[in-house]
Amino acid sequence: MAFVDYYKILGVSKDIPQKDVKKAYLKRAKQFHPDLHQDDPKAKAKFQALTEAYEVIGDPEKRAKYDQYGENWKQAEAFGGDNPFGGANPFGSGNPFGGGNPFGGFGRGKGGADLGSIFDELFGGRGGFGGFKQPKETQSTVNIDFYTAMLGGEIIVALGDGRKLKMKVKPETQQGTKVRLKGKGANGADLIITYNVQLPTHLTERQRQLIQEMRRG
Repeated sequence: MAFVDYYKILGVSKDIPQKDVKKAYLKRAKQFHPDLHQDDPKAKAKFQALTEAYEVIGDPEKRAKYDQYGENWKQAEAFGGDNPFGGANPFGSGNPFGGGNPFGGFGRGKGGADLGSIFDELFGGRGGFGGFKQPKETQSTVNIDFYTAMLGGEIIVALGDGRKLKMKVKPETQQGTKVRLKGKGANGADLIITYNVQLPTHLTERQRQLIQEMRRG
């Protein structure tokens, strides 16, 4: 399995000053937070990997061992800092995208990263699952056909977490119309639906004539 580069996950170079690591993590965390990417099934795993990378690179002692021994830094630490592998990697590389709770295990490494305080900075205080404040609303774009937009009707909306909602579309719904569904978003947040009206293609001559008549009023 390929070596996992924590610096690459954080989006920084290996010579980044220690004082700038936290800033880089905060920027990256805002981009990859799962609540902002509910349609991406890998969002939680990506965020878990980012957190794992910061737990190491954000701690000066862990970072020094990681720089020297790579992902075997934990094993080297257990042997008193000596590399028991002789430069080889008998364990392969760890998989940051594997199981576990991507929101669990946050704490403070020795002399290093305090993830609790970072989540306070990112999300405005504690609360909600994983120890940080949940967003008040989530966004989703839903495609509706031209005829439903004009005449109204019912649609089924598939959410990123697998749920399905039945919604009524009002007649003469315009492109970009927004609808708020209270408590229907992720973790009880409000869900803001934005309608994207899809125009028909491959019209028959009769359909074109009808549209021309509509335009003339």
